Amino acid sequence: MYLPFAISPFLIQCFVCATVSMNVLSNGCAYGFPAVLLPQLKLPDSPIPLTKAQESWIASIITIAMLVGNLSMPLILDKLGRKKAHFLVNIPAVVGWLLIIFANNVQIILLARLMQGLSFGQMVPLRAVVIGEYSSPKNRGAFLTTTTVAQTLGMFLVHLIGSLIHWKMTALICISFTLISFIMTFFLPESPSWLASKGRYDECKQHFHKLRGDQEEAELNELIQARMEHNATKTVINLKNSVEIVRKVEFYKPILLFLHVTLLVYVAGGMNLAVYGVAIVGLIMGPGVDANFWLVEIDILRIITNILAVYFMKMCLRRTVAFSTGVLCFIVHIAVVAHVIMIKQGITLFDYIWIPALLLNLQCFAISAGVLPIMCVIAGEIFPLAYRSIGISFGTAIATLFHFLILKTFPYLTSSVGIEGVYGIYGSVILYCLIVMWFLMPETKGRTLQQIEDNLKGVDRSSKIDCNTKTSAPTDKF
Repeated sequence: MYLPFAISPFLIQCFVCATVSMNVLSNGCAYGFPAVLLPQLKLPDSPIPLTKAQESWIASIITIAMLVGNLSMPLILDKLGRKKAHFLVNIPAVVGWLLIIFANNVQIILLARLMQGLSFGQMVPLRAVVIGEYSSPKNRGAFLTTTTVAQTLGMFLVHLIGSLIHWKMTALICISFTLISFIMTFFLPESPSWLASKGRYDECKQHFHKLRGDQEEAELNELIQARMEHNATKTVINLKNSVEIVRKVEFYKPILLFLHVTLLVYVAGGMNLAVYGVAIVGLIMGPGVDANFWLVEIDILRIITNILAVYFMKMCLRRTVAFSTGVLCFIVHIAVVAHVIMIKQGITLFDYIWIPALLLNLQCFAISAGVLPIMCVIAGEIFPLAYRSIGISFGTAIATLFHFLILKTFPYLTSSVGIEGVYGIYGSVILYCLIVMWFLMPETKGRTLQQIEDNLKGVDRSSKIDCNTKTSAPTDKF
């Protein structure tokens, strides 16, 4: 079942992006759901009483399941293809929301969070693969960035809805996003890249033309030619040749880059603001401020900036976005350290409420405008087709560990070195990541995925393709 052929290729790409984003929106709701659930469960008349340990597990167990989801996705993507994989990731999400709707004890809620985390973890590599392979080079960055908009919007919606109605009714509304995504998946074509990797070249051409029209024949020719060469020499991966694969530059370089980009994302502070926002606002702005007001203001700014990031990715070079926002984030961290130290030392020259408010808003802007979106773009562009599933899954698995460690250690670091110490440590790590990225990160804007892969390998395929189908993308080596 597909969308009608009369629909333009661009609109079909938009539909693919909307299908994936609807699923990501549901993941965002699941991630932000504890902020709705836990306060209601701690009320005196709650039918499900909580201990401190249970409260902690409800909030954090999703990251453990995400790791399992990350690692399970490569086999699914390779064996079943992108479309069937998208069907499958909806199933644990639906089960998770249903378990919450009918939960009457903590154990069922924990099981529900595990199912949600499994779906979330599987969706992280899948969304990058699907949007990266289905979309045109000129639109790919913007489409990949919409996933961050969807995730942020999901967290905002669940917080908004959950503040108005019971947590079970909130879950009932949230499950609708997953069901809509499941229905939309019926109308998706299969990935041309996956079809080519399986030697199904006629189907590859058919689905490619559905997605791209007939204006991008050069990319199609490059894709098929590269897959023919790869399939002709393909060997089964085992312990003996796995070492050789790991030593290939097209395998280890994208993973190294992706790991440093994800580490930058987590130390930049976006996730800490989402989870420990009240504490962070109080420590930086002072105990007398209305932390909830400022968190809502930051949430609104995050959504607006995420939307602006789609434009930035469309119009600006990837490296320009990454390093301009990364440097801004580093400067903000150093400024927060200086401000907090001065206030603690009794230096009141800069003791104005607008200064820490401006710093927190600049931090949010830097993360939402470039630091976080660039991670999604890198995941969807940099990995070669042969290792795309396993590379993204391995990278996101390590990123999940970063996520877990950052969230777990933040309270202890704050207690031991203060908020200024935490920002100082994070600022140092940000600087390290930016230095490594400067040398590893290529410029991928406007390139086809095959051109990015060929440049990683040092392959010049232009001489093998008819000159009438050449694209104008640059051919400099990374």
